[in-house]
Amino acid sequence: MCEASEEAIAKAGLIIDKIDLVVPHQANLRIIEVVGKRLKISPEKIFINIHKYGNMSSATTPVAFVEAIEEGFVQPGMHILLPAFGAGLTYNAHVIRWDERIKPVSFAKIELPPCEKTGLEMIREYIECPRATGSY
Repeated sequence: MCEASEEAIAKAGLIIDKIDLVVPHQANLRIIEVVGKRLKISPEKIFINIHKYGNMSSATTPVAFVEAIEEGFVQPGMHILLPAFGAGLTYNAHVIRWDERIKPVSFAKIELPPCEKTGLEMIREYIECPRATGSY
């Protein structure tokens, strides 16, 4: 994840000091801490939620990112690093610049039904579902 992060930051034309928040794959706390130390990112800039959900495989980074947004950690103008890996065989990192959308990119021809829940609320419901935990 470190190598992928360094490459993504360089491709974005940034330096590590310009990264405002890191939302890493939540495999385990030790790995997250090592990535932070190797990249020389202060722990305050690393969003961690593994203590809440454990390792949810490929869902860890998107769930953590949604939670970071909903909890106010993500603000307009921030550069956010999203590093991840899978089974020790694949890895990636993305750098995104979070901004306020001024106008839509495009319009869909369909209308979705209204939803009063946040993405995190829907995920929590799924986690609490007996089928998701394997206990029927």
